[in-house]
Amino acid sequence: MSSLPLAGASRPPRALPYASRFSIVVCFLIALIDGYDTLMLSFVAPLISREWGMPPGAFGKVFAVSFAGAVVGALTVGAAADRFGRRRLLLASILVAGGFILLSATSASPEQLMLWRFLSGIGLGGAIPTISALAAEHAHPDQRSATVSRMFLGFPIGAVAGGAITAALMQSVGWRGIFIGGGTLALALLPLVFAISESGRTSTTAADASPAHARRPLAELVAEGRGPGTVLIATAAFMILLVSYFLLSWTPSVLAMNGMSPQRSALAGVMLNVGGVAGAFAMSFVVARRSPFGPVALCLALGAALVPFFGFHIVGSEVAAFCLVFAIGLLVIGGQMNIPALCVHYYPASVRATGVGLSMSVGRIGSIVGPLVGGLLVGAKLPWGQLFLLAAIPAFIAAAALGWIAYRKPRG
Repeated sequence: MSSLPLAGASRPPRALPYASRFSIVVCFLIALIDGYDTLMLSFVAPLISREWGMPPGAFGKVFAVSFAGAVVGALTVGAAADRFGRRRLLLASILVAGGFILLSATSASPEQLMLWRFLSGIGLGGAIPTISALAAEHAHPDQRSATVSRMFLGFPIGAVAGGAITAALMQSVGWRGIFIGGGTLALALLPLVFAISESGRTSTTAADASPAHARRPLAELVAEGRGPGTVLIATAAFMILLVSYFLLSWTPSVLAMNGMSPQRSALAGVMLNVGGVAGAFAMSFVVARRSPFGPVALCLALGAALVPFFGFHIVGSEVAAFCLVFAIGLLVIGGQMNIPALCVHYYPASVRATGVGLSMSVGRIGSIVGPLVGGLLVGAKLPWGQLFLLAAIPAFIAAAALGWIAYRKPRG
């Protein structure tokens, strides 16, 4: 594998054709809907639990089932998209997601809601690797990682903006109205998805002239010496989503346990997401000029170093705590949002959706494990310094895995 050219050696890329820009915007909107749907459920959970008389904590099964659906969708739909065509699989994913989000509004029991959420999770989970591959196809060859990183910003933006909209409307329209709105928004994207093209045809290099569809997508992930890298990327995805969702789930609670008001501690969770958006956006300019593995590994390593530092300084100035939370979000959450860009850079065009799907499905498992492990550690009443020191370990492992790829990849 040849080394990357110097940043100043190439001319600035020409403006993308309108069709390519349109396709990337549609992919961004789908990521936004996925982020909105993820946070929407957490906002309406108290209303549903109250209506059905569910005990505290029982709604966790609904969250887990939604994530499980996303795991199945990311792996199966990602591979199918590389085999049978990305646009048609994306159309099917959005149709499934929107339809079952709408059906969630008709749920009469927790079991019914869990079924609809599992199926809608398959749809949205399958959309993410597909839009990552499509955005890469429509980007300039030397801007693929940066384009995918910026496109994927739709997820946290949708989570924050959608959460605010849901909080404002759920008392007036109820939780069923919220699901109807989410499903309608998803289905409204179908005409836009139908209008995009399968490929942007911006590739000019021989490496990007590979077949549009792979006959055996999963096998090709480990072909031509890509096996170790595939294992390392999957390991990094699992570890970084584990620590990310631990932080997102437990940072507000830990701050509240240490005397911060519930309103201020909830704001800490928002700061983590805001830092993540800022970090991913800043990182997109770095990965536009070089391989993303080294910069993302460094970002995660610095964030991992700050996590235990936060644990030893929970009790103290609120301003200092918020600055640390923002910095951790900038480095850890911001690094996590670059996982699709890593896969787009590492895998050939024919299996990009499969590569993203595998990493995201393994990462989703980490997002389920993280909060559960966090609950066990908090319940064990470990000192906060020790708790966050343990939480930093997965981030260091993720940084080491990606750093090893960055070190070995040029040697090909």
